[in-house]
Amino acid sequence: MKSLKDTLVTKTLLTVKSGTKIYDVVCLMAEHNIGLVPVLSEDGKLLGVFSERDLVRRVIAKGLDLKATLVEEIMTKDLVLADVNESYEQCLQKMKDRGIRHILIIENEKLVGILSIKDLLEMDIKVHRETIEVLHNYIYSK
Repeated sequence: MKSLKDTLVTKTLLTVKSGTKIYDVVCLMAEHNIGLVPVLSEDGKLLGVFSERDLVRRVIAKGLDLKATLVEEIMTKDLVLADVNESYEQCLQKMKDRGIRHILIIENEKLVGILSIKDLLEMDIKVHRETIEVLHNYIYSK
């Protein structure tokens, strides 16, 4: 089974810097078809994330100007993190407990990627298929 690190190798990590206008962040998200983007300080420190949910609840619903509002003014700062060495099951549990669809993956206190609920469920399905195949072969090989 692929580890979290193996899964992240195939994914590009897109980020934005603090000081970026919401309009520019939304354009980046639309261009790359992503639902969440990490916000970093100038020195690369993870400050928060901006998501589609933030856009709806904290920008549009409050009538804020997309071209005047900075991402750090409305980003989510209460982050859910997982270490790259954690299991996909641990990540899924954290996501379930917090009601989120993306989890930030860190290694040595540095952001290395983001996994979605879809990514983790695909890993889970693969594990279950492998288990079924092993059991099937065991049962019918006698």
